[in-house]
Amino acid sequence: MKRVFFALILSIAATQTVADANPQLVASVEHRLRAYHLQADVSRFSLTTVARLHFALSENESYLDKRRRLKWILRNATYKN
Repeated sequence: MKRVFFALILSIAATQTVADANPQLVASVEHRLRAYHLQADVSRFSLTTVARLHFALSENESYLDKRRRLKWILRNATYKN
């Protein structure tokens, strides 16, 4: 019984790896951030933060509102382990 439980725990731990963001997406987000006079090494961010930045850049907002949202995301960014 202990062996089955241990094998189950190992299989769950092995499947919960953090995926990296696509390098093309990272480059695109970094390029689009420059239009808002923001710079960041997006490759260091977690996939969640990269996705938030991507969606914020895709929103139809005014320049100032979008820049404010992007700065908030960058201030509260999570990083890869």
